Amino acid sequence: MRRNYFLGGTTAKGYYRFYDELISTLGHVLYIEGGFTSILHPALEQLADECEKQGEIGCVYNHIEPDQLEAVVLPERRLAVIDRSKANIKKLSLPKLLENVIYIGEGYDYDILKRNQGQLIQARKEMQGYYQKAVEHFKTAHDYHEEVEKIYIKYLNIDKANDETERLKKSVFNSTSLNKSSAVVHRYLGAATPQGPTDFVLDLTSDIDRRIFIKGRSGTGKSTMLKKLVTESVNRGIDVEIYHCGFDPHSLDMVIFRELGIAIFDATAPHEHEPQRSGDEIFDVYELFVDGSPDDERLEDILNLKSNYKMQTKQATDYLKQIQDRQRTFEAIYQEALDDGFIQGVSARIQNWVDC
Repeated sequence: MRRNYFLGGTTAKGYYRFYDELISTLGHVLYIEGGFTSILHPALEQLADECEKQGEIGCVYNHIEPDQLEAVVLPERRLAVIDRSKANIKKLSLPKLLENVIYIGEGYDYDILKRNQGQLIQARKEMQGYYQKAVEHFKTAHDYHEEVEKIYIKYLNIDKANDETERLKKSVFNSTSLNKSSAVVHRYLGAATPQGPTDFVLDLTSDIDRRIFIKGRSGTGKSTMLKKLVTESVNRGIDVEIYHCGFDPHSLDMVIFRELGIAIFDATAPHEHEPQRSGDEIFDVYELFVDGSPDDERLEDILNLKSNYKMQTKQATDYLKQIQDRQRTFEAIYQEALDDGFIQGVSARIQNWVDC
């Protein structure tokens, strides 16, 4: 079964990745060096198709090309094949023993690359500039988001929030404690992409019996509640998948306790979802945690801030689109320069390594 998610993305905090957390849980890693997303994706997709027949796999997508893979993870075998540039691994800790590298650079035609060197350098420079612009707009959007949170926080009843969180804890965990250490993984359930925000919430929870859809407003305690549930699960030895917010990686959007068959997630925009089946339920923190009517009393302020937020996220998204356009131009040159037989050999080497 495939588990689709992201491990890196352009956020209000810059480009933020969770590859270090993944790699710390693995026994062996194969890094692909010198390739690019469009070049590596076919080989990774082929690997995913083969491994899907054998058990659970993690399919890690690229946020600039969200339909293309940048890594494949085999959690049961503690293996992964990863685009090294996305993981930003500078130095191997135990080469050959725990880490292997396939270098694609040897398969490029130097003359083609040299002939297009100016265009490659220009595209790379433009991408770096657009990236900085995207982050600036996401950061400004986050500032507006925090102003909205400040409004709602003033109406938040902390005692109610704590009481309802305790009730939810009892409902989720009951008296369950497992005599082991909790396995914790960190991922993104979605990301900002050139086409706007996208998420894998329903895919990731498709085999979960009980899904709790959190509704509410910014600043009404959704992420704080999820963090408390994570702490409780770790204390009880229950494995937890932590899904961070693709806009602010310090905030949480979803936790999954697969051993319990329970997923709890923020089901508000930009990853808004509604219950679809009998095991789904809504947990409305606005109704449960908030006193008064901020939506009515501060309506004009909230609408103005949200309008500014949307404008800034749109501008950031436009820059992501510019990055995608330049990246495609850049990679097209490398695709032209790549020997087809060489990349076929790389695919075979990846498959052989995984089969070892």
